[in-house]
Amino acid sequence: MTITLILLLLITIITSLMFIFIPPWYPRNVPSAPFWITLLPLIFDIDQQEIFKRYLAGPLYKHGAIKIFFAGRWNVIIQRPELISQVLKKEQIYNKAGNQKKVPHSLLAEFLGSNIISARGEEWRCYRAIIQPGLQKTFETEPIIKNAEKLCQILSRLQLRSMGEGIPIQDVLQRYSSANLLSCIFDCPELASQMMSFEQEAPLHTTQLNLKRYLFRPIYMSFPVLDRLSAVIPSRTKARSLIQQFSNLLQTEILRDSEKNTDKISKGVKCIGARLESAWREGILNLKQLRDNLNVLYVAGQENPQLLMLSSLYILGKNPAIQEKLRREIESVKINEISTQDWRDLPYLTATILECLRSLPPISQLINRRVAKPTLLGGIIYLPKGTYIGYNSYATNRDPESWGADADDFRPERWGTTDEQISMKYRGAKARAEFISFHGGSRACLGEKFALLQMRITLCVLVKAFRWKLDPEWEDKMTAAGPLHPRGLRLVFTELRA
Repeated sequence: MTITLILLLLITIITSLMFIFIPPWYPRNVPSAPFWITLLPLIFDIDQQEIFKRYLAGPLYKHGAIKIFFAGRWNVIIQRPELISQVLKKEQIYNKAGNQKKVPHSLLAEFLGSNIISARGEEWRCYRAIIQPGLQKTFETEPIIKNAEKLCQILSRLQLRSMGEGIPIQDVLQRYSSANLLSCIFDCPELASQMMSFEQEAPLHTTQLNLKRYLFRPIYMSFPVLDRLSAVIPSRTKARSLIQQFSNLLQTEILRDSEKNTDKISKGVKCIGARLESAWREGILNLKQLRDNLNVLYVAGQENPQLLMLSSLYILGKNPAIQEKLRREIESVKINEISTQDWRDLPYLTATILECLRSLPPISQLINRRVAKPTLLGGIIYLPKGTYIGYNSYATNRDPESWGADADDFRPERWGTTDEQISMKYRGAKARAEFISFHGGSRACLGEKFALLQMRITLCVLVKAFRWKLDPEWEDKMTAAGPLHPRGLRLVFTELRA
């Protein structure tokens, strides 16, 4: 009996190692990245851009696709726009499959579950009917302007205290983007005010920061099966506890006044919190679905805009000439009248934001599709049923064939010089899947309108208030894993006087 158990154990270990070290036979004409590249940050101080340039850029641009080991399996990552376009258009073949399907026992699956981003079929249509009106309404700009002005006050105070040294800004920007989301999407002005008050604790923010420390650790991202051992790994037990704490807190805060929310629904107000709560109380959503969608809307709704802000300030800090050109364009804009400002009169602002999104997309790589039946992608790549497929938006957004030999350069002018030119370029690039920072097809990001509005106001207010540059003592590196952004960015702000 003992010998049999030992043999079974050896077979299991050998089979597992073969699965990890030896990529699947199909697709045959797609090269494989070394299985260990996602583990490099555990050993070396290396960031995502370095990993991409050393190990992924060559085969991706040559073949348009690559096999990569991630989340406990071999996946196919595509880069070529025409291939991505097919995947986005044919969801009946390339099914949405979020973490709840891909790695059902992982922390990310527990945290976000089935939601508006990852669900498909009738479940997704149900979520969309509830949520979409609250994300595509006409947003008031006044709350964002007030938050942006408060942000300037905070940055001024922090810079004064720093005695001329650089200040870390990610925590400040996360609170700011959270306040905008709470004000405009969830209609929670008191909670938004708390988020922007650095004199008091913001439990929702603190809990989320603690949780983020655990979610994107490379070893668990590559081998999520380890999350099954949460009971004997203290850090994973702690993370699961934080997930429950965050979910409980978010549900309590967003749905605090259920009677008020019910009145809003009866009056046709498009508040997402109210709509979700109403659907839950009517039995359209169960409690898990309610919490999963609250979690993903809050996290994606403030995390991705915050990362865009972070990368934009980083890029403008490295490019003072572009920052000055942007300042000249908006110098005549009156902040107290910005709600009536026609953004079409500020083409360089729009082009700069789009170029930031192109250069450093917050989600640089996404694997969330599963092949429903054997298919031939692009007429050349055979994909067996069950293959997980995703795309590398960082690579696609910098494709030299689409964007030219200077695709790695930051050049807002590539979008055009007038609003009409920029709009045409933007629509065309999205339609051809050459620009996929907001994804595409029927599952394009529903928060795009709010994200762009928030970014326009933020840059207008900040550029009029400050000049900034990178802290010369800060090491210029991107994050090692997870969302792509400058790691621990520190900036030096110089206040502009009227």
